[in-house]
Amino acid sequence: MTERKIILAVDDMPESLTLLRSMLKDYFDIRVAKSAKMALGLLNNLQVALILLDIEMPGMTGFEFLRQLNVKDSLNKDTPVIFVTSHADKNFITQALDNGAKGYLLKPIKAEALYKKIDAVIGMPENKNSLLEEKLNSLMVAAASGDSGRAESIIKELTVISKGQEAHIRSSMESIAKFILAFDYEKGIIKIKELLHNLSLKRKW
Repeated sequence: MTERKIILAVDDMPESLTLLRSMLKDYFDIRVAKSAKMALGLLNNLQVALILLDIEMPGMTGFEFLRQLNVKDSLNKDTPVIFVTSHADKNFITQALDNGAKGYLLKPIKAEALYKKIDAVIGMPENKNSLLEEKLNSLMVAAASGDSGRAESIIKELTVISKGQEAHIRSSMESIAKFILAFDYEKGIIKIKELLHNLSLKRKW
């Protein structure tokens, strides 16, 4: 198994760290720090592929952190940084890029924008849900053609595949199975399309 790249998310807001982790944990080894000082401490002994950095944080701003990172003779001196912030002011964006940042994303973060930016900087790994998507598409075809036997067979396969998935995916699969097994194919297909759409947001860009 290929070792996953490490991304360090630095933000003083726990909800922001939780959101970033939930969006990226299927693809990367996510480490978090609630302050720039804590992040610098982690980076003394941890080599990372990318840093996602807030600007306004108590004690040390993202800009100050970036300056310290660039002057330190450390493992991460040349690690790419993407700012993730609420500041939309052009001066902040210019300052971020002038300080060597590789990107600038505005909160609230959208998964699609995050994946595209990361893909441009360090590359997104292949989508681990490709088999799940393939089976869901097969189930939709079977349901649309009224092939109950084939649909039930695919449901069994999907039940096994979804065991290792996140809770929201397992929940969606339970709803899909409920409709399909009750021959309510129209509602089942709607649920399948919803889940496929959500999975597509995590597809490699």
